[in-house]
Amino acid sequence: MGKITDALNAYDIEKGNLDELYRIFKEVDDYDIPIVRFTIYPGSGLIRQRINLRGKEFQEVSELNYPPANYLSNHGRANLPYQSMFYACFFPSENEPNTPIPRIVSLLETSSFFKDKESTGIERVTVSRWDVLETLNLIALPFSGDYNRPCQDVLNFVKAWQDIINDASVNPEGLELIQYMSNEIATDFSFDNEYIKIANFVNYLLNVNAKTKDADGIIYPSVPAQGGGFNVAVKPNIADAKIKFVGASLCHLLKQHDKSYVALMNDSLVDSYGTLTYIKRAHDKDELEMYKQYANGLNFVN
Repeated sequence: MGKITDALNAYDIEKGNLDELYRIFKEVDDYDIPIVRFTIYPGSGLIRQRINLRGKEFQEVSELNYPPANYLSNHGRANLPYQSMFYACFFPSENEPNTPIPRIVSLLETSSFFKDKESTGIERVTVSRWDVLETLNLIALPFSGDYNRPCQDVLNFVKAWQDIINDASVNPEGLELIQYMSNEIATDFSFDNEYIKIANFVNYLLNVNAKTKDADGIIYPSVPAQGGGFNVAVKPNIADAKIKFVGASLCHLLKQHDKSYVALMNDSLVDSYGTLTYIKRAHDKDELEMYKQYANGLNFVN
């Protein structure tokens, strides 16, 4: 371990002294932090998902967008308290047989019910599709975690980072800092304050560091999906300018312990004021039979 790692390990997350934390970050010169840039081009799709309140539907597009800053009292993986970020799942560049579709990746990111192998019932969720209007320039944090089913894009980034590691000209402390943070972003923590180091490092990259603050956001592999998909976290002002709502669907997640099925039930219509209405989706005989099979004996949890 080097001095950066030692200092970050010794940092007291309970005290939360941010001056001390940013002092550690600044031990490395701005331009000595190695990064890989990632570009998402216009026409690409993003997926967001929200769990419905019991018996309720989302009535406005704004409810499916990033939450207002005053609603965010906790640290997220890439946001500080009271700091909005547009989180979404990104479609991998290649469709692979063992790679979960973005809607499932998004469920893994948002639904504790879905991840609980003991839970049974029907959870109502709303999935929304967003299109990229202008190029998104993102920072790809190092993908050094051990993912069980990495998609090809993750493997490509692993190779890119190996090239950086093998470059003798790379500042060793800069490499140490960003590799430490790659492990932080690849960890599912149990408590909010455990995200304090990675959330502040993302803020440092996107809003403080001279080399990287021009970026629109970050991209990183989905931890719950074991590298089978990507998440992006985009600055809210960039999301407002470069990302557009396309549509939404109300889904039923039917779950019997470790067996589950996701059915798209209603599709949205949106008017010029951003108000949503929903129309029932037509299902064929096989879809109805599948729904009936999974729904047998289940009750709605929301």
